[in-house]
Amino acid sequence: MNKELLIITGLGAMGLACARRLGTGRHLLLVDNSSKRLREAEQALSEDGHSIESLVLDLGASDAAQRLGGRIEALGASLRLLLHTAAVSPTQASARTIYQVNLEGTARLLEQLTPYLAPGSVGVVIASMAGQFVSLTPEQEQALASAPTQSLVALAAGWQGSEDTNQAYMVAKRGNQLRVEVEALRWATRGARLVSISPGIISTAQGRQEVAEQPQVAQLVRDCPVGRIGTPDDIAACVEWLASPAAGFVTGTDLRIDGGSIAALRWASER
Repeated sequence: MNKELLIITGLGAMGLACARRLGTGRHLLLVDNSSKRLREAEQALSEDGHSIESLVLDLGASDAAQRLGGRIEALGASLRLLLHTAAVSPTQASARTIYQVNLEGTARLLEQLTPYLAPGSVGVVIASMAGQFVSLTPEQEQALASAPTQSLVALAAGWQGSEDTNQAYMVAKRGNQLRVEVEALRWATRGARLVSISPGIISTAQGRQEVAEQPQVAQLVRDCPVGRIGTPDDIAACVEWLASPAAGFVTGTDLRIDGGSIAALRWASER
């Protein structure tokens, strides 16, 4: 295959926006646990002229990253960009599932895709501003950053309050941010960059569900300094920059895209 490979996990609104913005001239490999979402995305993007194939995959499964690696090998393609958006929210799943998919699944993906990286490859992990809300000890942060991947679910599930789905989501997303910092050092040895993005409240199906079902989330939207909810295009624009040579000195870090929500919470007395 002569085209660069763009892998997108999770075909929600953010994944689709990024596919449209970044997919031109590349081969898209779409990954999701829903065959229905994949069919709909594949049809829409194919009609737009994109080169696409799809893979039904539950990224919480222990063999998920290995199966994705097998597909990359079969394609014989150069991995140009990995955009990892796949996750479950506090209103969609149990705490244990959140740890399996959002925390351990992400860590395993970053670890096991290393052999397929080439100079110039970029990985972007969608974390969340929720990672800023959780208070962890230095020892807990160290464990999230560097504990063996297969132990992460049991580790997080053993902490106080671990069965609360909101806390599980915050811990998992903080884990994403920390894991990216560590894995970026390994990616750098192959000439690749790895970053995370922490969106605020974004108008996706998942985001709108959180706004509807959790009053504190709706309040965050009302208090957002820019005066609106975020859009998938807000995220896609940042991913486009991070994947470009203009961001060639950016790796091992997190970019918060929240319309100022964290700043407003932290410095409310200054407003």
